[in-house]
Parts: sequence; structure tokens; C-alpha cells
Amino acid sequence: MRVVFELSREHPTLPTAEARACLAIYHGGYEEIYHNGIYVAEVNEEVIEKICSRVAMSFSINEYVGEGMKAVKHLRIKGTFRVEGGRLHQRKKLGDLIVKEYGVRVNMKNPENVVRILQKGREIILGREICPIDRSQFEERRANKWPFSLPTAMHPRIARVLVNLSSIKEGQILLDPFCGAGGILIEAGLMGCNVRGIEIKENVADGCERNLKYYGISDYDIMRGDMRDFDFSHVDAIVTDFPYGRASHLSDEMEKLYREAIKKMADWASKAVIGMPSLKFLPMVEKYFDVKQIHPARVHKSLTRFFYVLGS
Repeated sequence: MRVVFELSREHPTLPTAEARACLAIYHGGYEEIYHNGIYVAEVNEEVIEKICSRVAMSFSINEYVGEGMKAVKHLRIKGTFRVEGGRLHQRKKLGDLIVKEYGVRVNMKNPENVVRILQKGREIILGREICPIDRSQFEERRANKWPFSLPTAMHPRIARVLVNLSSIKEGQILLDPFCGAGGILIEAGLMGCNVRGIEIKENVADGCERNLKYYGISDYDIMRGDMRDFDFSHVDAIVTDFPYGRASHLSDEMEKLYREAIKKMADWASKAVIGMPSLKFLPMVEKYFDVKQIHPARVHKSLTRFFYVLGS
């Protein structure tokens, strides 16, 4: 089945990387067709619902119908419909063609079919919506709505993307060795992962547990202490955002922490996604992991995070 991800474009590389990662998790043999603002691939139809429940940086996933208005003949619509995307004149033209071709009615509030106009360069693609992505859920889970929060908490949508980039599956163990208030663990737990966290501050660890319970996550273990003092025989993936201030002001002690933490993580897992404040740590990371991807993300005018996707 050929599908089209309607990417959010809120970041230049993360939406496409997330789509690829989710397809690889459930359907390693997918075929990529096109990506530039949208993402088109041949996939197994059985995995679409699972992917829809995971992705954060897409607006919708659609069945590919064809290119141009002439593709209306391939829609085979039964029941009411609504047209989304494109420009007003395009939506009107397509709606008129659908009514003429199939004799069906428009229903703007509760249609049985959503037909989407998607841009592919200067051309358009017609898609039939398989599932919309509920992006409002991430706004509802922002840190200011948690029982306990920290000012440095990551946006839930970013946390969800990082978990997806780790290629973790439901039922597997995900570890955040700098878990803070638990933003990454919340997203992973809601996806069905078994979550483990380490937090050096007792009150923050307590707050993390409160947050996990608040979201109904029961399979968790929050450990108190310095992550360098722990040992794990195996975890399926590590996802974490390293503690830091401004990259130019990192102390020698902080760099020592980074070096020792990365070495530890390489002993625990073969896959990791980590947030760091600079590319200067790339040689350090490359000693222990194969760096698959790096995604810079501007936090504010004086701070850019670099999300490293790592493998063995």
C-alpha cells in the first residue's frame, strides 16, 4: 500500500526521520518513494494504525490516490466527503469533480471520507485520509499541566519524536539515565514501553513518579542516585537529554560526566538517542557508538540542542 505522511514541517529533518523510524520499527522492508514536505512510501497496510498512534510530527497519514486532479477517477468514494489541504480554488474544483464523478454529498462536519490535496513540488497529490494525528494531546501534556514540573522540561512532542527515533517497540525496556521530571518516560510509557529512569535529586525523582502515576503508567522504576553508579545487563534503548547550561560555559566536571556517562550507556544498550548542547562532543560519542543522525534544534536564541541518534 502506498501512503503519504503529511509532515508538520516544524523542523527541517525530524518529521522525515520520525516517519522513517516508525516504518522501520514495524515494516523493515518498506520502500521510500519521495520526501520533500511530504513523505511517500510503500508499506504493509497492517502497520498503519500502530504508526498513527506513535507519530508526533505529522498531521495525517493518507492512502496515495494519484497525481493531479485527474486522479479523482481513482478515489472510488462512497458516502459523504470533505476536501482538505491545497488552496481554496483547488478544494472547490476537486469537490465539484468528486460530486460529478460519484454523485456523493459534501459533509464538512462529520464526513465519511476526507480527501486531501498534498503538494509535491509544483504538482499535487490526492490522498484519502487513513488516520489524522492527534497533535493536541501533546499540548495537553505540557509540563505546566503535570503534578510536578521543572523549567527545563522538554516539549512532549519532541520527547515523543526522540522515543520514536530510538526504534523502541511496545513491551521493550527504555532507560532515561537523566530522567528529571520524566517527560521522555511519560511518552515512552504511553506508547507501551517499560520505562526506567535514574535521577540524582530525591525530590525530582519523587516528582517523576508522581507524573508517571498521573498518566496511568504502572510499569516503571525510578532509581535515585548518580547514573555512573548503576549497572544494567541490558536495556533495549536509551533516550535522554543530557543536563547542561550554555555550551560555552560547561565546566570540566560536566565534560567528565558526559564522557563517563556515554561510556556507561554503551555498555547498557546498542541503541540510544541523546540530546547534547554542542557538536564538540561528537568525537567523544564516536568512541562508543556509530552516529547515525544528528538533528540540531534551536531552543531559544542562545541555545541549540543537538539530538544524536546512535547505534552500535
